Amino acid sequence: MIHSLQAWWSLAGVELDYNEDPSALLAEETVPPVAVSPAPTSVTKPVPEETMIPVRNEPLPESHEAFLDWLANGKELIEARWSRSRVLPEGILEPEIMTISALPEKSRDGNVRLFNQENQKLLNNMLAAIGGDSQRSYMATIALSLPVDGRIDEQHWNALKIRLLHHIGLVRPKRIICFGDLAAKIIFGEDLLSARKNKQIINHGASKTEAIVTFHPRILIERPLFKAEAWKDLQMLTRISAP
Repeated sequence: MIHSLQAWWSLAGVELDYNEDPSALLAEETVPPVAVSPAPTSVTKPVPEETMIPVRNEPLPESHEAFLDWLANGKELIEARWSRSRVLPEGILEPEIMTISALPEKSRDGNVRLFNQENQKLLNNMLAAIGGDSQRSYMATIALSLPVDGRIDEQHWNALKIRLLHHIGLVRPKRIICFGDLAAKIIFGEDLLSARKNKQIINHGASKTEAIVTFHPRILIERPLFKAEAWKDLQMLTRISAP
């Protein structure tokens, strides 16, 4: 777009300096000599910037309790660069459903939670619609803190995905619901519209868990017309049997 505008400016004469002295428009143009710079003797290639954050070398905590403690207090976590506050996951182990969204969200009172009050209420209704129970679920976010600009830089995606897969292995859910475009890109490498076309499979360790991708409850509240589409997504999960 920039090159196109520059070409248009040149044709329109916008880039020409204004000349107060009179001149003959039909006079032959005098072309000034072009100074030729000597060729450089050597060329130094730029060093490419690092695009991926190194993955943690030491093994992640092997128990769920130790893992949560590390999430709460680990100083080397990526989120430590964004905020001192962290929102930890909530729920029971081996749940019927584990929900995953990319980021926590700010409530009206200014506090940051997994879901604000309105979105949590809609999530509870969504789980109930497929025979689930919010009291028997597990809620987590890929990142524990909310960045100022509300996005996760792509250089962090790989490390966060590895941590999430380990997290899923410790929780051992029967099914997973992923909310939102950013979560779809980090986990499956696809945008929301592509990832939600089919049921997904998440490989974590030696296990596999079926998953779906759908709209975040926040989007469903902002755009109620998408609720019908979200219902189609939820129906791809096997209906949960009552306890």
